[in-house]
Amino acid sequence: MKKLLAMLLAVALVVGAVGCSGTTNDSSKAQDSSKTQESSQAQESSQADASQEESKEEEVTGFTYPVAPNPDGSLVSISMNKDAFVREDLPAYTIIDGKSYYYADALEEATGIHMEWIGSGSSPQSTTEATNLLIVGGTYPDVWRVNWITHPGGPNGALNDGLILNLTENKESCPNLFAYYEARPDVEKLVVNDDGDMYCFPYMIETDAEGTSGLGAGFRTDWLAELNMELPRTVDQWTAALEGFKSMGKGGLAFEARWLWLENSAANLSNAFDTVYGFYIRDGKVQYGVLDEGYKQFVQLLADWYANGLLDADFATVDKSTVKAKWANSEVGAVLLHSGDIENGIIANNGENFECDTVPPMVMNEGDEAQFGHFNAKFNGGFMHSVAPGENQEIAMRWCDYLYSDAGRKLTSFGTEGITWIADENGDLKEFTDLVMNNDTTTDSPSTILYQFGWKTNWGYPQMPEVRDRFNTDFVNKANADFGNTNMSAHYYPTVTHTTEEADVIANTYSDIETFVKEGIMKFILGTTPMDQWDSFVDSIKSQGIDEVLAAKQAAYDRFMSR
Repeated sequence: MKKLLAMLLAVALVVGAVGCSGTTNDSSKAQDSSKTQESSQAQESSQADASQEESKEEEVTGFTYPVAPNPDGSLVSISMNKDAFVREDLPAYTIIDGKSYYYADALEEATGIHMEWIGSGSSPQSTTEATNLLIVGGTYPDVWRVNWITHPGGPNGALNDGLILNLTENKESCPNLFAYYEARPDVEKLVVNDDGDMYCFPYMIETDAEGTSGLGAGFRTDWLAELNMELPRTVDQWTAALEGFKSMGKGGLAFEARWLWLENSAANLSNAFDTVYGFYIRDGKVQYGVLDEGYKQFVQLLADWYANGLLDADFATVDKSTVKAKWANSEVGAVLLHSGDIENGIIANNGENFECDTVPPMVMNEGDEAQFGHFNAKFNGGFMHSVAPGENQEIAMRWCDYLYSDAGRKLTSFGTEGITWIADENGDLKEFTDLVMNNDTTTDSPSTILYQFGWKTNWGYPQMPEVRDRFNTDFVNKANADFGNTNMSAHYYPTVTHTTEEADVIANTYSDIETFVKEGIMKFILGTTPMDQWDSFVDSIKSQGIDEVLAAKQAAYDRFMSR
């Protein structure tokens, strides 16, 4: 199998993921911090060096890391496709006494394996396109960073086409992965196909963190106080609050209307109409939310808000960074963002003249229970590592499997011991250091800082659940509790495995439907398409084959439930 010889890239792997957010760090300021230097020097001298030396001899379920170098003394190298989460800006606070503790560098030192990046992609869409080009060209990486659930033919198609290895047939090379699932049979069924074959090293949210949502709404409580209003919960209260902000000469609700919005943050609004975007389960049946009468009412509400100037006028074109800036600069009174991003409004203003709080999902009437909302599943299929067959497959599996070892899990969850976290007498997390929790060199939140060193929510490993509670502030924990206050676990469509035929139906039919739907919903909100054409819009969705997609989804769901 042909391999692509790639240029080495000095990269940082950073993502604003669920619960992870913050503003851009001032690198010159970070370098000059006395607090960071004092803390890091003490930690580094007492713990970090010893810990790293010990890791070099650590036995990890039959494997010793780092792996043996090449005969010329160079690191063993494998390749992975570069995706939307690879960035080339390195925050200065990861460089301590001339040494980089950035996650990718720490991982390379621990494993003795160097990663070469191939392909490109600055968005999920372009990443998919870049991956398809690699497949068509036969230039495969050793490790794929691909969501095979959405790949044409699904995981079965990728296995049958020889794009990835069947890990079940390579258990001896993945001891940590299979030891994990032997101990956790409750989650094993989530990451196998219908034949019981394991095809990836998945990002797995532990049980303690499942359902904890990091996306939702924040409101300026100081502005509400001026209006003699409390935090809104119902549709009417939301409307009144946004009207109040407008009467003050302030901006209303801001959010980025990109791929992330409808599926996630908007779910905390559509709940009021007993529906949610995309596919969900009701009484054991797969539903497509856009077909619900309630979804029409939800879009009507957004159209009314927009027409009345209650939505940010730029919502259709702004990106997340712009929304965060509008929030921090007091240009809007409400946002749909990650919990950490909402808190960063306070941090960016040094806690002065900026008071805000978060709210649970919007409901129609007081006392209603939220059924829908953004939901973090144990495994959603979006983040995984798979290994391609070829001359480097053994070392690639060892690299992936390290992330499932105890040492790998701790590095990927907490960062480097002695630098970002302190161990207790059992070697477990005792606390995070001041570098993470009290870093006065940056306005970045603790979650964003830690993301430079570890806490990868987009890599194939089982996240240690305590990481969220330990670095989250009281504000973030309260926000996540607000956003996750739903019954979405009863309605969430799980990450099922489709047959090749089902996957083809979904890939060939639903991809066009989804484009049509998202563009259509935006036109309704902006008023370019009148709401009296909604029924015709729904008829068009049906004529494009949504019933066939639902049938394929239902069949896959029924098989999943029988595992």
